[in-house]
Amino acid sequence: MLFKAFLTVSLLLFTACAAVEPLTLHDPQINLAWPYPPNEPRIRFLRTINGPDDILPPRGKIRKYFDYLTGESDQGIKLDLPFAIGGDGESVLYIADTGMGIVHRYDLESREVGYLLMAGEDVLSSPVGVAVDSAKNLYVSDSLNGKVYKYDKNGKFLGELKPEKPFSRPAGIAVNSKDEKYVVDVLAHKLYLFDKEDRFKSPFPRESEDQELSYPSNVAVDSSDNVYITDSMNFTIKKFTPDGELKGKIGDIGDAPGSFARPKGIAIDGEGHLYVIDATLDDFQIFNSGGKLLLHVGKNGARPGEFYLPSGIYIDKKDHIFIADTYNSRVQVFQYLREGTKQ
Repeated sequence: MLFKAFLTVSLLLFTACAAVEPLTLHDPQINLAWPYPPNEPRIRFLRTINGPDDILPPRGKIRKYFDYLTGESDQGIKLDLPFAIGGDGESVLYIADTGMGIVHRYDLESREVGYLLMAGEDVLSSPVGVAVDSAKNLYVSDSLNGKVYKYDKNGKFLGELKPEKPFSRPAGIAVNSKDEKYVVDVLAHKLYLFDKEDRFKSPFPRESEDQELSYPSNVAVDSSDNVYITDSMNFTIKKFTPDGELKGKIGDIGDAPGSFARPKGIAIDGEGHLYVIDATLDDFQIFNSGGKLLLHVGKNGARPGEFYLPSGIYIDKKDHIFIADTYNSRVQVFQYLREGTKQ
């Protein structure tokens, strides 16, 4: 653990000591978009990220000399089982890796790489959820430790979120415009809401027969603070008002477009479209705010635009779409193209 932490600091120092070009997100060698011609493309494939070699700038003479002196040539820890992904809306990505039991931190602008392995005295075991608030504090849920940890933007451990009763199996996390946090507890079949100061407020949603959740896994919040929940064993996405009133359901069990077999991560783009990852169908589907299917992208495989049991999704302020392609051990990056976008 100590060696990995030292390696991380060394890499950060070496990438920060000189100005570098931000990471280019578009791979010009791949021209892939959906839907296919003659339709106007709305989703474009940009690139894949497999680990620090794709983030760090090329090694110069100084770095090569450092490697020679230390005998260390590995630039960091590759992605193993990337499960959840989040970010600060700008250049920083956080990738929860259940295989390695760590959280990778990639800065796409400064080309810096780092890792979170500890939370105070706790060793991260199975990080499965990440989210960032307006102050760029990071929240990490660990399903095996049964805790949700908080760090500042520099990785300093700040504390935990604590509901009235201990978490059973915390999972997805989302932050609304008020910096309130929603945390999914899979085995409790509900979410817990925390205020801006991280104090527990209440369970979510309201207690009602038609609103009961069955093994929820993920959560997302739109610009109006409506709450979307992946209701896994009901094979649907439920939409709630900020007050916890059920507003509608999207999808049902099935393997046709518009249906779900194993819904996982969810996210909202800049125009309010809902994106849903399906681990069994190896795709993501896009719905409008009314629940109408607009497009589905992906199939099983390892080529660009193909997936193997994907899990998490994150969309930044520029509508870059980052998908944790879990069993292909990579993150795939796409771009949502607004209507009339110049190609």
